[in-house]
Amino acid sequence: MYGLTYPVIDLHEDISLYFLTFGGGQPLADFRDDLSGRDADIPKYVRGNVRLVFSSIFPGTHTFDVKLLEQREKDRWLPRVIMRYPQLQVFEHLKIYYSLSEAYGVKIVESLRDVEDVIRSSDYRLGFLIHVEGADAIDDPYDLVLLKKLGVRSLGLTWNYNNKWGSSCASSKDYGLTPEGEELVKHANKLGIIIDLAHASKKTAVDVLQISRKPVMISHANVRSVHDHRRNVDDEILELLSSNNGLIGMSFVSSFISPKKRASVEDLINHFMYVYERYGSNILAIGTDFHGLLGLPGPEGLESIDKVQTLLNALRERGLKESDIRKIAFENALRLLERVLG
Repeated sequence: MYGLTYPVIDLHEDISLYFLTFGGGQPLADFRDDLSGRDADIPKYVRGNVRLVFSSIFPGTHTFDVKLLEQREKDRWLPRVIMRYPQLQVFEHLKIYYSLSEAYGVKIVESLRDVEDVIRSSDYRLGFLIHVEGADAIDDPYDLVLLKKLGVRSLGLTWNYNNKWGSSCASSKDYGLTPEGEELVKHANKLGIIIDLAHASKKTAVDVLQISRKPVMISHANVRSVHDHRRNVDDEILELLSSNNGLIGMSFVSSFISPKKRASVEDLINHFMYVYERYGSNILAIGTDFHGLLGLPGPEGLESIDKVQTLLNALRERGLKESDIRKIAFENALRLLERVLG
């Protein structure tokens, strides 16, 4: 039905951040150019048959911290981030996505009809679903009404900082979801906005999974039992996620995958197989975090989005059925969109 490759939905890419940071450690050029050394661009989406990208708005502001000069990674300075005037950052990111849409004909996805248009089209179509990574730019749950009118359809409660809505994965004290956060989740459910727990603390994730009336996602993370990292999730969360009919997008960030400097495809497959063997294929998806790697390489053999079909072929070689691979590539994400946006 779809030729030799499956359509793919990627649950997390920091496309606008790439442009705002002048490449973020990658070479910078027109998004229509097939640029060597760049995680993703339009030619690579076409080759990978990537149809829909959850396109992140990261509302943080880069600042300077001299202490971080001592913590350089591969002679690169990774700047400190603060949440200063995050609302203004949201507007800058939105401007980029709408500008890219106008310049290159990318569809800003706002409805199930839009999703079907880019996924089912016999001709190649690319869509952006706008996601806000961290609810720091929201002062009141009603702000979600305004963001929805601007095209936002997905919301991460936290980044790596605590906020008024909940504690993050980097918190020294896991206080979980706050009363205000509970109201925010309920409002998102009512409006049909997806809740993302990718950077949430364990207690925040558990609290949300216990109260949300609609499926939630963990857009870009991996499995703590395979590799113990604060951004990965444990079996209690995976169990609750399965009961919630939610899903986890496996990230391509090497430090989330393996203790090695650079992960392999096989290392990433081990995370998929752990979940598959215990919870089945219905909660599995792909959330690369491309353009969010800040110039660091993805797993060897999965350095850019055009190679995503390599991952699907590797899953087939590990014994997954074609029906399972379709779910991971796009069907599970499509199901979540139907249940939340619908």
